[in-house]
Amino acid sequence: MGVLHEGTGPRINTARVEIVFDNSDRRIPAIEATEVRVVRQVGQKKDQYYIDGKMVPRAEVVNLMESAGFSRSNPYYIVKQGKINELATAPDSHRLKLLREVAGTRVYDERKEESLKILKETHNKTKKIETLLSYIDERLKTLEEEKEDLKEYQKWDKMKRSIEYTIYDTEANETRKKLERLLDQREELSSRQTKVSSELVEVQARGVRASAEQRKLEARFKGMKEEKEALVAEQAERFEKKAELALLINDLKEDVSSELVEVQARGVRASAEQRKLEARFKGMKEEKEALVAEQAERFEKKAELALLINDLKEDVEKEKSGRNRAEDVLNQVKAEIREKEEELERISPKYQKLIEQESALSSDIRIAETRSKELFAKQGHKDQFKSAEERDAFLRREVRHITRQIGDTEEQISDIEKSLEDEAREEEQLTAHVQELGVELQENHIRMDKASSEHGRLKQEFDRAMVAQLDATREEKAVREQLATMNAELAQMEQQMRYLAPRSITNGVEGVRRIVQWFRDNNHDGRHDDVVKGYHGLLLDLIDCEPIYFQAVEITAGSRLLFHVVSDDRVALKIMKQFNQQNLPGECNFFPVNRIVAPPRKEYQDADGRAILDVFDYDEYYDAVFRNVFAGTAIVRDLHLGARFARSEGFDCVTLDGDQISRRGALTGGYIDTKRSKLELHKSIRAQQMNRDQLQMSLVEMQRKVSEKMSAVEKIQMEIDKADNDMRVYKQQHRNLTEKKRYASEQLHAMGLINPAALFYESLLQKAQLLNLRNRVRELRAQLEGYEGQIGSEFLSQLSRNEQAECERLQREILEKKQKLDQVAKERSALETTKQRLENQLTTNLLRKRDSLTARISDIAVDEKRHNLQAESAELNSVIQRLNEIVRRIAELDECLMEYDESAEKLNRELEDVQEQQKDLEAQLADFSKQADIIFTKQSTLQSKREESVKKIRELGSLPTDAFSKYQGLSTKQLDKKLAECMHELKKYENVNKKALDQFVQAASQKEDLTKRMEEQQKSQKSIEDLLQALDTRKYEAIQLTFKQVSKNFAEVFQKLVPNGSGSLVIQTGKDDSMDASQPDQVLHLVENFVGVGIKVSFNGNSETREMVQLSGGQKSLVALALIFAIQKCDPAPFYLFDEIDAALDAQHRKAVADMIHELAENAQFITTTFRPELLESAEKYYGVKFRNKVSHIDVVTKEQAYDFVEDDTTHG
Repeated sequence: MGVLHEGTGPRINTARVEIVFDNSDRRIPAIEATEVRVVRQVGQKKDQYYIDGKMVPRAEVVNLMESAGFSRSNPYYIVKQGKINELATAPDSHRLKLLREVAGTRVYDERKEESLKILKETHNKTKKIETLLSYIDERLKTLEEEKEDLKEYQKWDKMKRSIEYTIYDTEANETRKKLERLLDQREELSSRQTKVSSELVEVQARGVRASAEQRKLEARFKGMKEEKEALVAEQAERFEKKAELALLINDLKEDVSSELVEVQARGVRASAEQRKLEARFKGMKEEKEALVAEQAERFEKKAELALLINDLKEDVEKEKSGRNRAEDVLNQVKAEIREKEEELERISPKYQKLIEQESALSSDIRIAETRSKELFAKQGHKDQFKSAEERDAFLRREVRHITRQIGDTEEQISDIEKSLEDEAREEEQLTAHVQELGVELQENHIRMDKASSEHGRLKQEFDRAMVAQLDATREEKAVREQLATMNAELAQMEQQMRYLAPRSITNGVEGVRRIVQWFRDNNHDGRHDDVVKGYHGLLLDLIDCEPIYFQAVEITAGSRLLFHVVSDDRVALKIMKQFNQQNLPGECNFFPVNRIVAPPRKEYQDADGRAILDVFDYDEYYDAVFRNVFAGTAIVRDLHLGARFARSEGFDCVTLDGDQISRRGALTGGYIDTKRSKLELHKSIRAQQMNRDQLQMSLVEMQRKVSEKMSAVEKIQMEIDKADNDMRVYKQQHRNLTEKKRYASEQLHAMGLINPAALFYESLLQKAQLLNLRNRVRELRAQLEGYEGQIGSEFLSQLSRNEQAECERLQREILEKKQKLDQVAKERSALETTKQRLENQLTTNLLRKRDSLTARISDIAVDEKRHNLQAESAELNSVIQRLNEIVRRIAELDECLMEYDESAEKLNRELEDVQEQQKDLEAQLADFSKQADIIFTKQSTLQSKREESVKKIRELGSLPTDAFSKYQGLSTKQLDKKLAECMHELKKYENVNKKALDQFVQAASQKEDLTKRMEEQQKSQKSIEDLLQALDTRKYEAIQLTFKQVSKNFAEVFQKLVPNGSGSLVIQTGKDDSMDASQPDQVLHLVENFVGVGIKVSFNGNSETREMVQLSGGQKSLVALALIFAIQKCDPAPFYLFDEIDAALDAQHRKAVADMIHELAENAQFITTTFRPELLESAEKYYGVKFRNKVSHIDVVTKEQAYDFVEDDTTHG
């Protein structure tokens, strides 16, 4: 990855190098273009080569380079950086290796190595061949001795095989004759079986007809259906057994199949009629069973409702009588309560007045006593106070204290009065609330009665709707069963239609229908409208004529009746394409309307015949299709008229019976089974499809009706649920209102409006407290007046006369009022006892009893039971009405079933007779089957024996020419005797090599082949040795020639690079002998003795020559460059690439190298890289290479820019 990408930019996954060659001189002969592009693209996993954009293998690129002059043996047309230094410091042996590569001796070495390898293999093969030849010679000697015994063995063996052939052939002939006799017996048995089978078919037909009549009635009776299914299964089993026997005994398969189809057709028609009746009476039976079950359920429901209604009536009567008694008692209690309350109201004012008198008297007594105490206290002021001022101060403090007490007491009076007012107001509100709750209870009771009545009405409607739904469901089920029956009949008809045509055709028809349906299902946005609208069905579907012409039309059209009619050939192609994609089986034929070429219509019609096209009623669009099939055919009355019309009018004629007369003279006809008519069956299928469509429409209507009835039932059920919910709500409201009223009444009782005891302990207590407080205020005011009167009076130690008289009056008044207080207290106590007795009677007895009776009378349970009684009574009436309907319908169904029982008994007797006949015939068939099994077993045994004899004859192999006739006249005993004699003689040669002769011939042949191969190997060995000698000679010559060329070129190049100098190359040998290039006559044939190539140079003509180790670094580099130039001149290339070859040279030598390159550039292109100015002088184009962001960038620059670049690099580098 580091080779492909290095840097901070986007990661690169591939690297690409491209070389563009100028091929205007056609140096690359394999490519005619004037410009050739070679590309190498390297990725993380691939290394690919391209020539002019075409990917090629690496070998092809190498061949292209060599054909362009880039030889692998001379790689110095590209000199890499450091190559000069490497060559300058290389030893002599390295230069010899380089000379060998330039001379191309590598090829000679490779070929020599291959030749030596082949020579070794040839030597090994020669040794193996010599070993085999010695073995075969020994084997031939042994086989020569065994040949004589083998000849004697073969004589007796031929005789044995001839006798065995005669024996086996005789056995095979006898077996064949026995088989022929068995075949005669089988044919006789087959004819008898056919006769009995015909009788069995007739009896079975009678049985089928009887079964059909029986099945018409058995649908009305459940048990007969299973018997019918058993008979149908037994019938199918018998037919299958019949077919197996027919296949086993004779070859009348087609006749039996046609009879089987006919019987199956009759069975289909009978089954269809039976299913229709079965569906009808099955519905009646199911309806009766459902009605009987519903009747039982209704009876049970009726009994349950009757018991429940009786219980409810008893409960309602009990509750009603209990409520009446409770109302009477309540009236008595209310009267007694009113009497007690009136008496209580009568004594309460008097009692209140006595309470007030008692309180007033007590207050007056306290005031008098207080005044009396004040007067007595006034006498002791002298002792208590020192002065009048001190007394007045004390009295003022007392006045202030009493004034505060008066204020506090008046506030308490105000609070009590306000509390009494609030209680009075609350009593009024509670009384009004209790009255409102009573009104709401009455209104809720009315709503409950209304909801109960509505619930009963909805219950009756629900029962009627359920009955209607059940009826609609039964009707829908009956229609569904009829539709299922019709679909089964239609499937049987379609299956029968499949029997009337070859399997491949019927498979194709089914496949095309499936494909067309697939196009319909996937016709989104009209993408397949051309197929959906362009497919018109089979020709059979388009034919519409009178049934009398069916036979003639079917004979004329033949298999074309099952051709598919399409609008154009594109529709047919699309259908077939999808047909093949889905791998559907079958054969498909199409009539594309746009491509049909049809003969013109022939008009012909008279009393004896008419053109067959005239009997059809079809759309003009299909005229070409009908003319293509029927245009040349006419329908005639008989064959005689048909022959005449065929000659005179040129028609192919057909009779109504299906006999054909060709206009060319041929007559075709015979018996035709009209029951196997495709058109007749197709007409029945279409009629059945129309009936099915009507039934489907009826089924949809029935389903809609059932849905409506179900919706009605659900709607009524929702209304019933709503009514039940309303009743629950109303009952809950009644309970809530009753509870609220009870709570409000209890509050009133607590406030004393209804409970006097509470009034006595609360309200009366508050009023008594109020009265006491008011009296207290009087007392305090009286005391206040006394204190205020003393303030400012004289400070005396004795009372005045008036004060003394007032004291006396107060004492008398106190005494009188106490006496009066005792009298009032006695009256109040007696009246209070009476009042408490009345209040206790009201509180503990009468009021509680009234509340209990009121709650019992207003209890909702009585109304609930009454409502339940009404609902159950309504449901009972509905059940009774439905039971009457069920009884009437069951009576009607019983009449139909009685009629069925009578007919079923008659048919059962007839069916029993048919079954007896059928059993007799089946017994005969079983006997025939046993005989056929015996014959078949014998036939199989004889066939096996015959095959065994034939097999043994084949195993005998090739026979002598006289084996077929020599022993034919001998008997079996004579043949067995001769065979025993042969076997006795052959035992003598049990150990003989039976393949000695073949092995002798084979060994002789192998010896001859090996001798030839031995000679070929010897010739190959000599050729290889000659080749090796020639390769050594050529290798030496190539080295010599290359050395001379390089040495000559080296001397010339070095002379140009160093004008005053000289140089030469010297080949060094292992004996330290050297061959100077200046001695061309010296010859050395032992190339392998060469050990190196030395260099001797002189940089001025006067000095001695020196070797490379004696030169300086720059001189070595110059000598190396001279050697490279010399090698390049031996094998010129179209261009050269030098990378800094002048790096180690001084300026003078760089100038010489630049001149040399300039001289060589006349015939080749040189590309060099340098950091010195000398090479720039003779250059033609300049490129500057810059390194930015770790990426090299190459730009074309001018000569001046190039000089600046190398000078700048020289300065700073």
